[in-house]
Amino acid sequence: MAFPSRKAAVVGVYLTEQGRGLPRTAWSLELEAIKGALDDAGLRPDQVDGLIPMAYVTPLNLHMAWTEQLGGKPITYLDVGSGAGAVAKAAAAIDAGLCKVCVIYFGNANNGNGPGAQKRHDKAPRVDDWDYMVHGAYMSVWYAMWTRAYMHQFNVRQEDLAEYSVIARYHATLNPASIMGKRGEITVDDVMNSRPIADPLHLLECPLDNDGGYAIVVAAEDIARDCKKKPIWVLGGAEATYTDSYRTITSPWISNEGAAVRRVGEMAFGNSGVTHDDIDVAGLYDCFPVTVARDLEELGFCKLGEGADYIKAGHLRLGGKMPSNTDGGLLSHSHNGNPSGMHTIEVVKQLRGECGERQVPDAKIGLTLAQGWAVHGLAGVAIMAAD
Repeated sequence: MAFPSRKAAVVGVYLTEQGRGLPRTAWSLELEAIKGALDDAGLRPDQVDGLIPMAYVTPLNLHMAWTEQLGGKPITYLDVGSGAGAVAKAAAAIDAGLCKVCVIYFGNANNGNGPGAQKRHDKAPRVDDWDYMVHGAYMSVWYAMWTRAYMHQFNVRQEDLAEYSVIARYHATLNPASIMGKRGEITVDDVMNSRPIADPLHLLECPLDNDGGYAIVVAAEDIARDCKKKPIWVLGGAEATYTDSYRTITSPWISNEGAAVRRVGEMAFGNSGVTHDDIDVAGLYDCFPVTVARDLEELGFCKLGEGADYIKAGHLRLGGKMPSNTDGGLLSHSHNGNPSGMHTIEVVKQLRGECGERQVPDAKIGLTLAQGWAVHGLAGVAIMAAD
């Protein structure tokens, strides 16, 4: 069965305040985000009949609690996922008649990702079953190893990867809502001279660790055409997961065959009917610069080992071949725990023409990639278009 292109659209998006130590609960951030996204679309809470929470833990009674908040109408489509993959699945569910209006949401408050925020037990077992902390380390250490392996395998200089941090900060200076934009632009020297975190990574090559919430509303075609703002149609997409959730290293760790990102890219370009050259703007998961390099390679925008050169050439910068992460991304805008939907929201705003100083001129087709939970991990792609 073909993907239902242009049968559903993103009709509402909303970001709460993003910042460190917000005096909020995760629930209050999610409530604000859902209400804001529905208002952005011009829809009522009781029109929602599909829910995709992106909470760290998603029991079925979470869906039940939100059913009460949204007016008590039975919710007929329940799922979990990552931002872009959730958009693709919502579009497929709508086409299958499982729901008409689906809300994708997340909120995080005072639940950091850094090692200091991880749970510790004072007696054995020190970690839970299948816990990623079994090796005593979490994200930065894994991405440091991945970065070192990438630099060695393809003879890449760290300064070339650091160019991504510079681009992200420049974009953040054009986004008043970003956390780091107010601190101004940075240089490659600034990145290389920032505080070491895990060799070879420095502070300005690592994502932020902050609070915040967001929501995305996907609606059926007949509803989307009557919403408050112009619909951003879902042309194609896919979601996949892979094996190494910060516990194991596959061999080879970096290959031309790729993993989940490669697979969802092939599926999304195949079922959307667009080509790489059609993409005007992108949101690429960017928890570390090496992630962006691998995103570009696995999605087919360049060949294996060429991701750092693609970044250094300025193709991702505003005015470049494919401006990406124009809000500042996870390094300079916000990394609120599970930011996999943040890239989708920025691409939707670009396709609506709502981005002010950072607007990509005449953007019509955008790609958004959600990734995470490991260096390969869970991945989702959505390709979207304005009328």
